[in-house]
Amino acid sequence: MDSLNYYEYLIQHLSDLQELIRIPSVYDAESVSETAPFGIFSLRALKKMESLLLREGYDVREYGHKAVSGSFGKGSERIDIASHLDVVSVSSGWKKDPFSGEVDGEYLYGRGAQDMKTSAYLVYLACNLIRESGRDVNREIRLVYGSDEERTMEDMKYYYSCVTPPAFAFTPDGDFPLCIGEKGALMWTLDKKYTGRVLELQCGTQCNIVPDRAEALLERIDAEQIRQTVKAEGMDAEVREENGQIRLIVHGKSTHASRPSGGHSATSDLLKLIAALCGEEEFVSLSRAFADPYGSGANCAITTEEMGELTLNLGVLNLENGVLRGQIDCRYPLGITSSELTERMRKALPHFEVKLPYDDPPTWNAPDDPYIKALAEAYEEVRGEEATMFVSGGVSYSKVFGHCVSFGPVFPKEERLFHEKDERISLKSAAQALEIYHKAILKLLEV
Repeated sequence: MDSLNYYEYLIQHLSDLQELIRIPSVYDAESVSETAPFGIFSLRALKKMESLLLREGYDVREYGHKAVSGSFGKGSERIDIASHLDVVSVSSGWKKDPFSGEVDGEYLYGRGAQDMKTSAYLVYLACNLIRESGRDVNREIRLVYGSDEERTMEDMKYYYSCVTPPAFAFTPDGDFPLCIGEKGALMWTLDKKYTGRVLELQCGTQCNIVPDRAEALLERIDAEQIRQTVKAEGMDAEVREENGQIRLIVHGKSTHASRPSGGHSATSDLLKLIAALCGEEEFVSLSRAFADPYGSGANCAITTEEMGELTLNLGVLNLENGVLRGQIDCRYPLGITSSELTERMRKALPHFEVKLPYDDPPTWNAPDDPYIKALAEAYEEVRGEEATMFVSGGVSYSKVFGHCVSFGPVFPKEERLFHEKDERISLKSAAQALEIYHKAILKLLEV
């Protein structure tokens, strides 16, 4: 098997992955039903993966139309490999069709190319290689696929409620070498009745994405004054006069909320403008609280040696029927609780009702765990470099399993395009990831 050309093997089997990327598996509230709990598109991706598992003869099981699994091997211990097939929504400005699965040069393009349809498919191919080799498999290896990781993880929580816990799990949903822990992840909602000078407001599309566009319609304000403020602040903004009113359209750069240094919040810029122009207490407090993506404006800044900085993102803010509504994403390290942070946020935004509907505390695994060491050894053999271990601000299925780590697919120094425009993955990198996953699973069988 050492003579296997992993790149050629991937290319030979690429068409199924391209079909998977062509499915726009974004949560669709309008098509939610008993048999499609997260909408028809997420279900369609799940069914596509189920058909591939059945085609290859796995022991396939389905869990409430929310998740599917495919198993092989026998033994008293089980190892789960958990992946998600849902993706986040797509903003404008893509150079490629985000649901084309197009290959251009050495790159595969599309929403899910990095996060995480490619790696979900690579672990499937890695297991196929083991099964094709005919070797004895002394543990049950179970590929598990969910369809709502990007929102609630209710898919994998439901799966986990239906099974006995595995001895170990990993999810190929992040960065190489090896993520042994994740910051806590919470979401706050904001609500406040509003009557003021802002007539319309639409900011952001999803809580865990830094907004790249924010728009507001204001009562009449001197347009030239606004343009001077925009220029002085160095903002990328349009100022339009409409029927005696002013429309502001502010542009930023989207990125995953856990990595704010890779983007720039259009919402924060817009709030700064509105606060300066209107002086209304709601927008002054919002502007102050979210001026800094590391929480200093809301008295939530905290940094630890093990997990780094807290991050804060006002991902969605809209004016709907006279009510300001928002959603905040926060990733927090060990050393502070969600209840403490919630109290601080309520003090920072005294004019709003702040609720905490979602909270996943931080997770951490010991670096000398034998299963984790097996993954590290596979990485080092293939890459010829140390498998450094780190903590992530992202949220993966590790939150559900506990004894679980995130392992690839993005290599060090590669561009990370989770939740961003023109998401793509290098086919050469994907082939190397396939080799790592293949050898890692073999090593897990020897633990």
